[in-house]
Amino acid sequence: MAVKAVKRKKKKDDTSSIYGFWKHVNEFSPIYIGKSVSAKKKFREEITSFTTEVNSSNLPVLINENFVKPYFKEKEMTVKFTGDDNGTYGNWHVKVILAENIVKIDPVGLFVFSNKFKNPSGYIKPSDKENFPKVRLLNFLKETGKLPEQYFMFLGVLQEIVFANQIFAVENKEAFPNKDNGEYFSLLWAVKQFEEFYQKIQVRSLRSDYGIIWHESEWIDAPK
Repeated sequence: MAVKAVKRKKKKDDTSSIYGFWKHVNEFSPIYIGKSVSAKKKFREEITSFTTEVNSSNLPVLINENFVKPYFKEKEMTVKFTGDDNGTYGNWHVKVILAENIVKIDPVGLFVFSNKFKNPSGYIKPSDKENFPKVRLLNFLKETGKLPEQYFMFLGVLQEIVFANQIFAVENKEAFPNKDNGEYFSLLWAVKQFEEFYQKIQVRSLRSDYGIIWHESEWIDAPK
């Protein structure tokens, strides 16, 4: 009896790799987002199958060990790729549920989150130019957008950890009342944490490698 050769997945197609994960996410997310409500119901079964495969890989463990556990030393946290409880996707990108000791990652929501970094300065309206917190946030998104998209998953997780633990409230008490301030300071903290991780693993500077130029001291107050 002839034995069929098992076709091995290429690294870039393997859902257990960061590159493979994003390849699939970039393929199905635009399609899912553009479908009608009735069509989404059928298509989301494929995404659920994808998340099941990802959850059985080492990717949740990698994220948990490097970007979750260090900030929840008194909790046994887990990481799971999933959508809403009703099976829909794209309503959020990361949820930190402390009561359940879990960090949930929505792949479609992650796609939407990563798109925020693509040419955000182009979204500045004439009326926004007097809105310093918004202009600062959009310019920071533009600089951070120089990073490879696979890193946005880690930034998304770290940013939501900030909100869950209210970490940046200690550093800047005026961050919470304003949405743009909150997003800026939380993302800034997330980038700094990822910089430390990158330096430790790659033994190189993240900002130098990707040409990120951002001097926090120049963006403390609106120019007079």
